[in-house]
Amino acid sequence: MTHSRRDVLRATAGTLGVGALAGCTERLERVAGTSELEDGAYAAFFTLADFARQVGGDAFPVENPVPAGTMGHRWEPGPDLATEVVSHQAFVYMDVPGFQRWARNTAATIESDHPEVALVDVLDGVDLLALDGDSHDDHTEDGHADEHTATQEHTEDGHDDHDHTEETHDEHTEGDHDDHENTEDGHDEHEHGDYDPHFWVDPVHAAESVETIVSGFQEADPDNAAVFSENGDAYVERLTALHEAFEAGLADRERDTVVVAAHNSYAYLADRYGLEVVSPQGVSPDAEPSQDEISAVVDLIDSEGIDVVLADHFGSDDLANTVVRESSASRVEYLSPAEGTTQEWNERGWGYVEQMEEVNLPALQAAVGITE
Repeated sequence: MTHSRRDVLRATAGTLGVGALAGCTERLERVAGTSELEDGAYAAFFTLADFARQVGGDAFPVENPVPAGTMGHRWEPGPDLATEVVSHQAFVYMDVPGFQRWARNTAATIESDHPEVALVDVLDGVDLLALDGDSHDDHTEDGHADEHTATQEHTEDGHDDHDHTEETHDEHTEGDHDDHENTEDGHDEHEHGDYDPHFWVDPVHAAESVETIVSGFQEADPDNAAVFSENGDAYVERLTALHEAFEAGLADRERDTVVVAAHNSYAYLADRYGLEVVSPQGVSPDAEPSQDEISAVVDLIDSEGIDVVLADHFGSDDLANTVVRESSASRVEYLSPAEGTTQEWNERGWGYVEQMEEVNLPALQAAVGITE
């Protein structure tokens, strides 16, 4: 379901990037009230757009501004996107510090100036993991239980052999701006806050967010409420089947530990299926592992007989290949954080479910010693 962000905005009013928002608000005011809202929604990046499209179907079109080949957390919009967003009936985003600052700022402007646009925060009802790997405790800063997620407590923030497309190998594709702006809590724009935002790699949490999107779309377009409910139920069934496929597909594994020599976006998946993800890089996509951290991973591989090192389909595989060369591992397999897409995958008609089924499950099976 959707929710009001007014309490959050009061706490963060002085730290939301006043200068940037002022320019955005000025542009929005020029179009406010001048025309009816366009049908449909904007979603902040691929994954949310895919979930939203499954709910909206033909009745409620969904736009995703992030181009194929680009990760949601790295992309920054042009100056006119906020105007485009508020011309639609709904905005689907994540209210989590350190992840897509532009989306949170746009949501803040919508909350204050455009109540006619439905805000759909997919984190409603999703328990986030703290970056130390522990799930958050449901307490606000004053010690009282919070009915929403931890992000509102802390307003400070089988793919084919190397079938990478040209766009996926370059982490800084066109449209990316590695400008290292500060977030509200003073961290780098591409650093995360206190909580891991990558909830969607867990199909169970993905289904929870789909239910939130259904409620948000029903608020935005009551005439199609039954359509959204039916579509959402059908997609939740697919996500449930995906969850069951992961449970069954990883059941007969030789080991629980997997090495991800890349940005670690997989803590929620590991938490759901009882895996341990070891990464010399950690959660931040811009972290540079030290030689000691790489050596520790190499020692782990050698001591546990790990044969497969996992890399990120959307990033460089240099670190993974280095780890393979220096260890007893024999090959690299690729995971997708399911946060973006490629032109090739679009042409195949792949969405979130297909990335999880066709890329991530086979790669994880190889990493835990399951062979056909």
